[in-house]
Amino acid sequence: MLLTYQYKLNPTPQQVVTMEAWGELLRRHYNYALGQRLDWLNRSRCQIDRCSLVCEPIGEISEKADYYTQASDLKQTKELFAEYKNIYADCQQQNLMRLDKAWKRWLIPDKNGKRGGRPRFKKHGDICSFTFPRVNSPKAGAHLVIDRDWNSAINLLNFGSVGLPIPGCGGLGDTQPMRQQVSYVNLRCCR
Repeated sequence: MLLTYQYKLNPTPQQVVTMEAWGELLRRHYNYALGQRLDWLNRSRCQIDRCSLVCEPIGEISEKADYYTQASDLKQTKELFAEYKNIYADCQQQNLMRLDKAWKRWLIPDKNGKRGGRPRFKKHGDICSFTFPRVNSPKAGAHLVIDRDWNSAINLLNFGSVGLPIPGCGGLGDTQPMRQQVSYVNLRCCR
C-alpha cells in the first residue's frame, strides 16, 4: 500500500531561493509547452465547409506536440537556456507529464462523456511544487539519509542536504518538495 506523508522541510535561505527559481523556470516551461500544443491545434484545424480567405496558418504545420516530442526537446532547451541546466531532468519530465495529463483530460472524455476544461497558462506562483520521481535509486535526484542518532535529511540534487524531521520509512516512492506558507515535502512510502 502506498501512503503519502507530509513533513516540514528545514531549508536554508539559499535553498529556498533556489526552489523558488526552479518553480518559476518550470512555470515558464509549462506555459511554453502549452503554447506549442495550442499553436499546433490552431494550425491543424480548419472549417470543413469552407476555406478562410482572411487568415490561414503561415508556414509549415509542425508535427504534433505531445509529451514525447516535448520531452525529446528538453536537451535542446538546456543548450539554449543555461538556467535550465541546473534543473534535474526528471523534474522537467514530470512537469510535462502534468501538462499532458491536463491536455488529455481536455481532449478525451471520461467514461461518463465529460471533459475537463482547457489547460490554462500558469501565472506567477501557480506552480508551487516539483517532483523527484525516484528516491534512493542509483540515478535518483533525491536520497534520504538517516544518521546514527536518527536525524534525517534528504539530499536533493543541486540543493544539497535539507533537514527533514521524519521517522524511519520503508521504501520511498517519490519526493515532492512544495511551497505553502513554509516549505513542505510529500514523501510517498511503501508500507
